[in-house]
Amino acid sequence: MDYHPEKCDFCGECLAGCRHIGIDPQEAAEAVKELAAGKTPEWLKNCVTCFSCNERCKKGANPFFLVAKRIEQAGACLPPELTSAMHAHFSAKPGFTPSPVEGRALSLCTIYSVLPPDTFTGKLFDGMPQLKGRGFFCHLLHMHTGGLSFSERELGPFIQRLAATGAPEIVFAHDDCYAMVKLALEAKIPVPFKPVHILTHLRDYLAANRSGIRPLNKTVAYQRPCASRFSPEKENLVDEIFGLIGATRAIRAYDREKALCCGENGGGAIPARAAMGKWKERNIADAKGAGAEVMACLCPMCVGSLKEEADKAGLPLVFLVDLVKTAIGEK
Repeated sequence: MDYHPEKCDFCGECLAGCRHIGIDPQEAAEAVKELAAGKTPEWLKNCVTCFSCNERCKKGANPFFLVAKRIEQAGACLPPELTSAMHAHFSAKPGFTPSPVEGRALSLCTIYSVLPPDTFTGKLFDGMPQLKGRGFFCHLLHMHTGGLSFSERELGPFIQRLAATGAPEIVFAHDDCYAMVKLALEAKIPVPFKPVHILTHLRDYLAANRSGIRPLNKTVAYQRPCASRFSPEKENLVDEIFGLIGATRAIRAYDREKALCCGENGGGAIPARAAMGKWKERNIADAKGAGAEVMACLCPMCVGSLKEEADKAGLPLVFLVDLVKTAIGEK
């Protein structure tokens, strides 16, 4: 999880395009240089840690990791003691040893606890062993809360616990977990299993079972998770899935690279996200204005964060897996 100064030409585009930190585009290049020099400017408190600066950098310099390091140094997100408590809450219990599994497994980390119990049942997941609980938690969450060092520390052990299951392939239901595996690969950490994103798994099932699909005939807005910034190449999978289930993807301003963070703020604990309410309203209004009848979310946190504004607008929020299950007659 390194910033690569040798790839950075200090153009400033990573910060100039940010909606939240409030930097004049003319000053963005100098702001990157200040960060690289070790400074912790006041505007760090306005960063909502959506990772979008990484995606805007087309040179692969990973500017988000530079920003995140300075946020942690400045204590500009969650108080350090709260970050430590959160890390302890989600860490694997001492002596945790994963049970061995056979075949393609489904990693649910802890998201299964915030979704209906039948979400990962049925034809889409028939016969797949499930990896559940904090022993399989990826700890990318800490990048969102000013604790990058916790994410860095947990990267290797996270891969080791997954590998200990013996699964040759693991489907990641949470975008955060898939992103962490990709970061491990970039860091040259051995990954002795094939990582499969949930979007790939859904697309492959639908493509192989076209006769069982009932077209939805709906216009659907897609809420892209922040962690997708680390693997934007899979964006076409959403288009394929929508095409297979008979859904039209709403063409709107806040999608793909221009997607908005859902604004989840940890129950008010993240000060930088206190002002995200207006962006939630804009996000939902943008979806409605594009003719969306439904908004599909890939991250369960997005469902909870946007629910109030979506309800006001009369826009149903649906977890993407449930949208697919509706198309194959299971919802």
